[in-house]
Amino acid sequence: MIKQNIVQDVGRQVQSAVFSSGLTTKLICLFCIIGYFLSFSNQCVRALAVIPGRLMPPNFWIWTLVTHSFIEIHIWHTILDVIVVFLYSKMIEPLWGTKELLRFYFIITIPNALFATSIYFVFYGFTFNEEYLFERPIYGLAAFIGAYAVVIKQIMPDTVLATTPFFKLKQDQVPLLMVLLSVGLWFVHAVPIHFVIMLSFGILISWTYLRFFQPHANGTKGDTSSTFSFASFFPSPIAPIISVLANTIFEIFVKLNICKPFVKKYNVASPSSITITIPGPEAADADRRKQKALKALDARLKLKDPVSESWPEIDENSSPNSIRDDQNTSTHLDHSSSISIPNLDDSNQIFSDAEQSLPPSPTTMTNNS
Repeated sequence: MIKQNIVQDVGRQVQSAVFSSGLTTKLICLFCIIGYFLSFSNQCVRALAVIPGRLMPPNFWIWTLVTHSFIEIHIWHTILDVIVVFLYSKMIEPLWGTKELLRFYFIITIPNALFATSIYFVFYGFTFNEEYLFERPIYGLAAFIGAYAVVIKQIMPDTVLATTPFFKLKQDQVPLLMVLLSVGLWFVHAVPIHFVIMLSFGILISWTYLRFFQPHANGTKGDTSSTFSFASFFPSPIAPIISVLANTIFEIFVKLNICKPFVKKYNVASPSSITITIPGPEAADADRRKQKALKALDARLKLKDPVSESWPEIDENSSPNSIRDDQNTSTHLDHSSSISIPNLDDSNQIFSDAEQSLPPSPTTMTNNS
């Protein structure tokens, strides 16, 4: 009964993910499933996967740079690819949009195939083994899996995934951990060597694009935040060494005009405030980081005991309510003390009426008698 409920819950979640995803995500997953069934034919694998010897002249099988990512020989690789693609759609597509997600997919997969081909040529140069040129195809979405780990690190930096008595597993450490795990799987022959190469270059290419070249709506490019530096991918003991090496390589690339130096824009709106604009990710990512910082600050403040401060007593007569009543009273008196002055034309009539109402004077009475 419990197993049946678990299966039903998983089925509902999968159905919700499928129907809520975009058309691009559905097509990629569909091509991955079709590619898995085509992998049962060796001829299809050789025609759709990247063969280093046939990618170069005189063959020029350039279409394999696109089709190689849809080929998987093992079913668990296919399941992992489909899960990662759906996670991309669920978490990244609302932030980036379908167009940027599709562009990111091709930026990761096509250059990655070229880098893996170059590595195979290096292996051939050292060993003169022709298997690296014609018998070892390059295929799969390992590069996209590595790129996914980098994007999640950018969106949720310093996120603690697991806590143990010995260490804390953070999101920053996941890309390096994935590379080390893939190397271990390669040693036990669980994955081919091209899986390790594609996963490693997928992490490197995705970080390079997101760090320096990804355009944003505010007109900036890349992400210059300290939480997304190349040294942040490594443990803190060796991070300073990696930082020196990465900064040196970046300065060389700037001198070669491969990368542009980071520019800070100062906007002096008023003498009392200065606005600094630094190239970075979208506003949604920045807001997410601000919310996380506010939550951390709130948690620290809750740990401290509130300090009771003695405030001076306020006289009731001088309270804000009494002051407000006095103001209302003075206003009422001002209105009531105002006197309306009649017009000068009616003044004679008023005085004449007053004289008629007065009694006769004594002098007048005597004369009459």
